[in-house]
Amino acid sequence: MFNSKLRAKAVEDYNNAVERYENVADDLAKSTQALYDLRKIAIVHVKYVEQHINQLANTPKEFAVELHKINTEVTTFENKEDEIKEAEKQAKAAEGGSGAGATLSALGIAVATMGPTAAMGVATTFGVASTGTAISALSGAAANSAALAWLGGGALAAGGGGMSAGTAFLGLAGPVGWTIAGVAGAAAIGSGIYANHKNKETADKLLLERQNVEVLIRKFNVKNAEVAALTEVTQTQIDGVQRANAAVTGADYSQFSHEEKMQAGLLVNMTLTLAQMINKELELDD
Repeated sequence: MFNSKLRAKAVEDYNNAVERYENVADDLAKSTQALYDLRKIAIVHVKYVEQHINQLANTPKEFAVELHKINTEVTTFENKEDEIKEAEKQAKAAEGGSGAGATLSALGIAVATMGPTAAMGVATTFGVASTGTAISALSGAAANSAALAWLGGGALAAGGGGMSAGTAFLGLAGPVGWTIAGVAGAAAIGSGIYANHKNKETADKLLLERQNVEVLIRKFNVKNAEVAALTEVTQTQIDGVQRANAAVTGADYSQFSHEEKMQAGLLVNMTLTLAQMINKELELDD
């Protein structure tokens, strides 16, 4: 058939690009999960320092102010977790009904679930709904709808598995991703999405879509590097807080030497920095 080889090559190249995209998106899902796990560890260290400082006698008022800031950061992170967990419950409850489907359809978003654990890593790392609005900035039904869009309505009832991270990330990657999601996969192409098109027209379409996939691959490689850097600096800060906490050994601040008071102040400041890092969010669409 005329241009059949051209079409076959375009299909092959496109599917290879989608496979590479799936791999880099899977890597991003894993890296955000690792960051989330590390942040959970950081929360434990932050709370331990809070308890340590609160047990000191005669601490200055400045410490109370900083501890309040630290506690606010911890509460913000835990509230964010609760929002996602609540959305997961609602998605499970609505599974098979018209509610979840209507919610997702109304948003114009086709977001597959990566499973609740992986979704937690993504949502706490990037912190925005697919609408581009921060989930934490929404309230009521809007917040629930946005969080449901993150988690997706399908396959949660079947154990939270669902489609691959790569396919789910396509739904979070904006209009380009949504377009690609409609044609992604060798099975879709082979089963007839383009079967009724002319070979040359099909090849041209696939070339354009492959270029879009390549853009996303480069973009997600950058995001992987950003997540890795944030993970590394978070671990470094945790290590620093541990050392600083071990160096504060007294029980009464008023009896501390100048150096010991400086060390206690350093501990409080380092812990606040760590608490703020726990809530640091990256931009997915920049």
